[in-house]
Amino acid sequence: MKSLELQLTHRVESSVTTTMEYNTVKESLAAALHKYENEKGQTVELTRDMTRQYKGMQDNLLNTINERERMIAELTDTLSKTKAQIGKALEEKDAMLLEKDDVISKQKHKADEMCEEFASMLRKVMQQLVDQIENNDYSQKKVSIQQVMSAEEYNYKSIIK
Repeated sequence: MKSLELQLTHRVESSVTTTMEYNTVKESLAAALHKYENEKGQTVELTRDMTRQYKGMQDNLLNTINERERMIAELTDTLSKTKAQIGKALEEKDAMLLEKDDVISKQKHKADEMCEEFASMLRKVMQQLVDQIENNDYSQKKVSIQQVMSAEEYNYKSIIK
């Protein structure tokens, strides 16, 4: 009987020790599970926070890209309008230069014609003078150079108009 008592005691002690170990392990497990749940919650919160920040940064980047693309489009439009204005201004300048060159050419041609007519008139007058001097014929009615010049001037005024 003593041996049964010893065995029972031993089993009771073993059972108590096992129960205490079980409770200790159970508490450790509960603490570990609690710690795990806390860590899991923090990880989820951190992940949510990072995801929110990432989406915010992504939205900011997209807004910046859209703004830059809008600026590029505006600058491209401005550039094309400026090029068109410069092209138009160059065409107008070229047309004006051609017109002025044409006016200059016409004026030069008129001046050349007038010089030729004046030279012809002078030759006629000189020839008349030479003829009169050679012939010593003073009986003809003499026409002064001023009269010839004023008559020719009248003709030029009518040509110019």
